[in-house]
Amino acid sequence: MIIIALLITIVLMGQTLRQKFVQISILIATVIVVYFGSSITQTAQRYERNNQVVTPATRYINMGLNPNTSGQIDGNDAWLYEQPGRTPKEKNRLYLSSIKRRLLNYSVGSLSEHFLKKATYMYGTGLTIQDFFYWYAGNKNNLEESILDRFGGTLVNGFQFLYILLSVMTFVFLWRHLKNKRSIPPVVLFSVLGVLGVCAFQVGLWEVRDRYSLLAVPFTVFIFSYALAELDIVGWINRFGSVLKQDVIRYFIISTGLLVFSYLSNYSLTTQLVEKNNVSIHQPYVAYAGQSDVKIKAHDKLKITFDVETTGNAGIFYNSAYSISSESKSQQVKKYLPLQISLMNTTLHKSIEVDSNGNTKANTMQKGKYVLTLTNPTNQAIYTQGIVDIGKADFSFNSLYRSISGHPELMPVMTVARSSQNTLVSKKQYNAIFTLLFVILCIITYMFRKKDKILPLNKSKV
Repeated sequence: MIIIALLITIVLMGQTLRQKFVQISILIATVIVVYFGSSITQTAQRYERNNQVVTPATRYINMGLNPNTSGQIDGNDAWLYEQPGRTPKEKNRLYLSSIKRRLLNYSVGSLSEHFLKKATYMYGTGLTIQDFFYWYAGNKNNLEESILDRFGGTLVNGFQFLYILLSVMTFVFLWRHLKNKRSIPPVVLFSVLGVLGVCAFQVGLWEVRDRYSLLAVPFTVFIFSYALAELDIVGWINRFGSVLKQDVIRYFIISTGLLVFSYLSNYSLTTQLVEKNNVSIHQPYVAYAGQSDVKIKAHDKLKITFDVETTGNAGIFYNSAYSISSESKSQQVKKYLPLQISLMNTTLHKSIEVDSNGNTKANTMQKGKYVLTLTNPTNQAIYTQGIVDIGKADFSFNSLYRSISGHPELMPVMTVARSSQNTLVSKKQYNAIFTLLFVILCIITYMFRKKDKILPLNKSKV
């Protein structure tokens, strides 16, 4: 959509045919280089195409039309027709049938309302419903919680003011241009078309997430910069400053009161404890884009070896196994079966209890070497989502790479973490934020009191 926006901008705003031809040629060449560069990178990292796990685009279109959601990804929809053995064509046919059924159940009004819900979900939250977990830095045996994971909540909430300001100023700038029928610079036209294109694609066709709206932020910043340059910000500050200077102390007292009220009303954030997992082992390659359940033969066993570097951990092992009860691929039905899990600390020669959901109790996994055994106790082959087939891909950065004896192409889906309780924000961070806001308020108050000396804001002096 962004490439299309750039093409339209070149066609509409280019000065001569020669310039348009050169610019479009450069764009096409760039796309070709990126495409083949991506293929070369995949080959270098030993990725191979596996048609058994290829998922059609209609899968995401179908999720976007789910009447029970706001068009965001849904667990049931995500794996609706992703059973093993189905070809991409078969999956595509089934998803197309589901799409047709959903469209027929919508009226024009209800479909418009659904698109509005999708747009609100994607752009109205200000990037607060991110789904990124376990941001850690360091090598595979010494993970440290990243700054994004520690301060992510504070950063996201702090971004809200900027997000609203960018959106409002962008709207005002564009509205004034449309109202006065004034031309806009090429970069602004490109930015507007880019935002509209991404929005039309996500809202009108695809499934939505608020993080997808990140694509629109750089374009919004472009437009915002033009708005600051064109709108009479200096005049606004002068007019507001003249009014404010007459009674600046009263405004200072009111603002300080609001700041104190906000400080007291949100102080519970520094005292309410929430449970947090400090991850030491994590398998990030969950089968997100396609189904890659691994088949375990009757009475077969898989042994997984790994090291735990810290004490007081709990383990979460993905325990979901099933058989297929019908030979007809179009009528496949999952029948869930037990997958036996046993865990042994070979350093301490101690067996660790694992419940039927694949979880250990808190603080039961101490530092040492472990063997996790998965056993199929049935007389038939079963599939499990707890093991992922990575083929020949290089995952040597992960401690679970080649951890399954005799199967270097397999990796377990598991997490080992040490649970702790902490507040969302520390008292030091909380007090520092409000202290900074109060200092800024004092500086602004002083500047407006001394406006004529400090802020000689008129166009002849700026």
